[in-house]
Amino acid sequence: MERTFAVSLVVLFIALAGAAGGRAQSADAELTLERAVEIYLDRSLEIEAARFEVDRIRAGRIAARLRPNPDLTITAENFRLAGDLPFGNLYELGVAYSETIELGGKRAWRSAVADLRVSVAEARLTDTLRRGVAEVERSFHAAVLAAGQVEIAAGNRDAFEELVRYNQARFSEGVISEADLVRVRLERAQFDRTLRQAELVRDQAVIALVGRLGDGEYRGRRIAGALGFEPAVYDVDMLRETALEERPDVRAAVLEIALAGDRLRLEQAESLHDLHPFVGYKRLGASDTFSFGVSIPLPFRDRNQAGVAEAVVEERAAHSRLDAIRNRTVAEVESAYRAWEASRDQVLTFREQLIDRADRSYSIASVAYREGATELLPLLDAQRIRASVEAQFLQALFDYRNSVLDLELAVGTDLE
Repeated sequence: MERTFAVSLVVLFIALAGAAGGRAQSADAELTLERAVEIYLDRSLEIEAARFEVDRIRAGRIAARLRPNPDLTITAENFRLAGDLPFGNLYELGVAYSETIELGGKRAWRSAVADLRVSVAEARLTDTLRRGVAEVERSFHAAVLAAGQVEIAAGNRDAFEELVRYNQARFSEGVISEADLVRVRLERAQFDRTLRQAELVRDQAVIALVGRLGDGEYRGRRIAGALGFEPAVYDVDMLRETALEERPDVRAAVLEIALAGDRLRLEQAESLHDLHPFVGYKRLGASDTFSFGVSIPLPFRDRNQAGVAEAVVEERAAHSRLDAIRNRTVAEVESAYRAWEASRDQVLTFREQLIDRADRSYSIASVAYREGATELLPLLDAQRIRASVEAQFLQALFDYRNSVLDLELAVGTDLE
């Protein structure tokens, strides 16, 4: 069951990569999260190396199922060296055919060990896939965050551009002093610098994402996505149970225990030396003879003691590794869950308390300033506060998406 699940995941990811192969030839200007994952699965050298490793171990399964080769022995004896011919008068000729009879079920245990090695490799490939995809998603979210910061900075700059035009008209009418006009222009220049810096961070984030995908063409790439938020409720006890069952590294550790047990039984079977029966024909002078027999090794010295002892130690080590992985899994789930809770509460605080208040405060300050009820400074303060709240809210959404990724990595399955 565990092996079947691991194989299903591997097939799923490879199918996604195969589906992307035909489309990977053209560089889409708009990059979605799904497209980014497809490109990564299709082009990642790390994934390719992990797949080759699985193929290499599968090749070992072929050899494990083969029977030992038979032996054919041909002999010619008792040549006469004297006479008309240098090698004449052949006196004795023999042909013998021998097989190897493996005792202790060696071939069956070899096949079982090879099958489990493939299952362990597939589970590790699944773990490599999920971690690699998670890092791609993290890089994509970073690019979305950077693009969102550009939009916020551009919106703030445009708002002050409008304010500059408004105050330019008021200055022309003599309503405000030149100092107030310079103050607004200075504030607009500051938002210009913020926008340019945000655009640089966005470009660097896109370059980092495209580089992770193995694609060198990043110019003109646009990130199509959003840092969404859907409140969820998770049971941490259920998450722990799911992690202990679903995480590929835990499943690989469980399979390694079974592998160590079968390898121990294989080494114990190797202590039984194989039989080598043979049958043969011999021509002796003018007589034809038939022979048969069996070669029986005498296990007086080597009974594969070293192989059995090594397998016993490996089985104990596999149990210890499983216990360590399970302990680490529980700790990672607990830590990721606490981080997810904190990120969720932070997003809710911004969404339910700060965003609307910052917008209302700016709207009130803007109306009051245009009606001449307040000075410029309160409006500038309200604009800075709104810009800061918007940027921090976007950062909170980014932190939340990363906390979901960390929780999914800790649990070993998708949660949303």
